[in-house]
Amino acid sequence: MQSIFILLLTLGCIGIVSTYQCYQCDGDIKGDCNDPFNATGSITDNDKREAPPGAACMKTKRESTGGSTAERRINSNGLYYCIGGQNGCKKYNRDGITATVCCCTSDLCNGVSAVQQKPLIVSLIMSTLAMFSYRWC
Repeated sequence: MQSIFILLLTLGCIGIVSTYQCYQCDGDIKGDCNDPFNATGSITDNDKREAPPGAACMKTKRESTGGSTAERRINSNGLYYCIGGQNGCKKYNRDGITATVCCCTSDLCNGVSAVQQKPLIVSLIMSTLAMFSYRWC
């Protein structure tokens, strides 16, 4: 059981340091970039970019009385523009426009409507809890 924990811990660390890709598109130019996002429509491999170290994938959705549009890109400024945190969202209003800014740090995570956590980290936490409960029960 301990060797499984060490293996999962090692794999989790590899996933954390590995690079990931972000979608980079503008809903004003490509309609499939808007919500609901359609990765199989006009979105191609050219709309995927490798995120540099310290960067985050970002999705900004702007809504007004005229409709809504989404932009997906890489936030190279790190967490500076991630007003909702590294893996979160925050909504704000300015000049009659409601904007929701979401940042995330996993592969193509800005292509979903909600920010997703890495499944490997969830598995690691569950395995750790299982190991501790097995040991004390």
